Amino acid sequence: MTNMNLPWVESPFFKEILAEKQLSEEQKRIATEYNENGFIVLSGIIPQTLIDEVQKDSEKMGFDKDFPITTYRDANRVQDLWTVSENAKQLACYPQVLEILEMLYGREVIPFQTLNFKVGTQQKAHSDTIHFSSLPAKYMCGVWVALEDITPENGAVYYYPKSQRLPEYDFSSIKDGVNDSSYNDYSEYEVFIESLMKQYDIEKKCFYAKKGDILIWSSNIIHGGSPLLNKESTRWSQVTHYYFKDCIYYTPMLSNMVTNELFLRNNLVNIRTNEPVKQSFNGEEVKFIKTSKDKYIINNRIRKSNTLFKFVGNLVYKHFTKKDFR
Repeated sequence: MTNMNLPWVESPFFKEILAEKQLSEEQKRIATEYNENGFIVLSGIIPQTLIDEVQKDSEKMGFDKDFPITTYRDANRVQDLWTVSENAKQLACYPQVLEILEMLYGREVIPFQTLNFKVGTQQKAHSDTIHFSSLPAKYMCGVWVALEDITPENGAVYYYPKSQRLPEYDFSSIKDGVNDSSYNDYSEYEVFIESLMKQYDIEKKCFYAKKGDILIWSSNIIHGGSPLLNKESTRWSQVTHYYFKDCIYYTPMLSNMVTNELFLRNNLVNIRTNEPVKQSFNGEEVKFIKTSKDKYIINNRIRKSNTLFKFVGNLVYKHFTKKDFR
């Protein structure tokens, strides 16, 4: 039996599944490299004209403070430029890229977020799974596109090959209590991941891309941004994050992973269709029970949300005798 609740390209049965698939030699090469290393690099797919237009829109729309934009923007990044830039949307939905992603994951791909960068992030090592996770697991990936040549001077993306095979770490792995976590705790996670890479002695690789090159990475590969050696340099780039159909989408960073109360991504929009993304588990409808302002548990046995109190009450009663309540 080779069926698992994982993308086939992440499966321990990868070789058996690959042998059964009707793929071209190039597709087999891409899938094998992705399975082994957790990333692939592709060149010559995106037209240079589109690359140039996205860079221009990033500069004239995204990073022009006088241009009206309702999504997040700071001096380094702009979130969801695709909402005002047709070029950024085209790049996020470029057909050949989507075709490769659907080949790798075996499901319909859902582009849901773009990030456009003017300079290198210098971000510490992390896995995207702390921000974007799914049930079934690992149905998420990132695609980074260089909008100019990348050198040691302008802060290249770095990654740790094969690190996607490590467990998906979150705050339940490193914090002692059961309290909710938040972005205020993120530095603890970063320190942990940096220490982990030293412990496993995984070699860091830098991606010195040429303009137009594409880096596709698995949800759990550890990556970050190198220091800027030239503080005046730019590092124009676009990242698109993708989920895949028929999953539950959530953010471990803002979830309580000890109590399994999830911060659901209920407001996802499919960039391709501009339609809301429906949550399900392998296509099966699931019921979410709200436990706090922004967290939910999954339980298909509870028919109504107000029965949660009875559900919890029964659990409490089972753990205490009548004498305990006197």
